[in-house]
Amino acid sequence: MKLQVTFETGHPARLEGIDGVVSPVYSDERPLKGLAGHADWRLNGFISRLLIEDRLVGDRGEWLLVHTQGRLPYTHLFLVGMGPRNAGSPEEVKEALRDVASKVALAGLHAFGINLSEVVGEALPPKEAMVFFLERLSAAYPDDDLSDPPYRPALEAQRRNEERLARARARRQQLVDARAAWEAEEAAQAELAAGSEKDSLSGADGLEQQDEVQLAEELRPRVGQVPPPAHSDAEGGAAEPPHPESVEEPELEDEPERTVQLILLGDSEQLGLMRQALRDWRSEDEGQLEVEWSR
Repeated sequence: MKLQVTFETGHPARLEGIDGVVSPVYSDERPLKGLAGHADWRLNGFISRLLIEDRLVGDRGEWLLVHTQGRLPYTHLFLVGMGPRNAGSPEEVKEALRDVASKVALAGLHAFGINLSEVVGEALPPKEAMVFFLERLSAAYPDDDLSDPPYRPALEAQRRNEERLARARARRQQLVDARAAWEAEEAAQAELAAGSEKDSLSGADGLEQQDEVQLAEELRPRVGQVPPPAHSDAEGGAAEPPHPESVEEPELEDEPERTVQLILLGDSEQLGLMRQALRDWRSEDEGQLEVEWSR
């Protein structure tokens, strides 16, 4: 599995081309702030109505998946309850990060955004929070790209390979059927020729000589006459079809490696610390995790 980390300081409305966004909801923070507050505004107060009706409280361990109905550039909004703000211990915050990683993997998200500072607050330093979350995220997805949740590009590559194999099998079967029909026709013509030869031998020598002259006359080239194709016999028989084994095995494409795109949101100062931490961590990690990052 490969992780692609992007740092984004811009407005959440710029988050295009991803599956969803994860946002914390605190039980004692009203009105909503951060990513949840922006999403609530774009959803015409839908999240606020859930809070007013006590259908969403923000208690620790609470989860809610909201479909954005095209009002946001991403499809899914994951709201995770965090309890009272600034009341979580480092271990409780780590448990919340572990829960986030498992939930997004279970939902099959392979491109999502999150503001880690909204989740961890002051309980964890940015570097520790980021490294811990990346480790948990990498462990949450299965090694097999086709296991649940399946990796869509791998599924599409598998489908294209199956179509190539199916076309090759169909072509071989067509040639098998064509050769069977051709061999049956050849056998029938051979039997007919043998019968004609037997009849000609029993006839008079004059008739035999006459037949030979007539055959030579028929085979003599004439002006304007199109000669028979090179692959056909003089009697106009069908050409021999290719052998089924002449159909080569199709070239199959490699299944792409599962890749999860993580967009870390926040202000420039926090993301600067995380960017430097990621650079240092990659040099110390010795390739235990395959992480790419930009911006």
